[in-house]
Amino acid sequence: MEKSVAKQFPRPKVSIYIASSIDGYIARKDGNLDWLHYGHTGDEDYGFKTFTSTIDAVVMGRNTYDVVAGFDEWAYKDKRVIVLSNTLPKVRKEAELFSGQLTELLAKLHAENIKHIWIDGGITVSRFLEAGLVDDITISIITMVLGSGIPLFSTMNREHNCRLISTQSYPSGLVQLKYEVLHNN
Repeated sequence: MEKSVAKQFPRPKVSIYIASSIDGYIARKDGNLDWLHYGHTGDEDYGFKTFTSTIDAVVMGRNTYDVVAGFDEWAYKDKRVIVLSNTLPKVRKEAELFSGQLTELLAKLHAENIKHIWIDGGITVSRFLEAGLVDDITISIITMVLGSGIPLFSTMNREHNCRLISTQSYPSGLVQLKYEVLHNN
């Protein structure tokens, strides 16, 4: 586990943008995301296109990659995708592998003029938070209690203080919470 480094070196802005069930799960136990459409109404994208228009790259863990790599259509067109894994031998041509320290990755991306990255996947989200490398979190709470599954946050060794920036509710019942992560180590 990397030590918390907060903003001690030049790096891209790091954002978490993720959906969760009311009881804090981001996927079923088998990684299935079929429940994400529960209660969805019309063409509302809950700010997703606006958010993705601000990012230069997506960083995800192997488990998230295993799920999205199986989709019929690649969801990250025109975005650089980095998959964190020490065991994958290769990834699809639209992505790249990285197996070093998170701080090394952020320094590399900063040197390559990447300004804003999106972190996706429960374990990866927790690793970046634990290292003090997350600037903001957007959680879209979907009106579903799954009862079990893959939790939004893995066990971490310390608390992480956040400040609520905004809330938005939608006719579907989805509530979106936006937080700033406070880096007061």
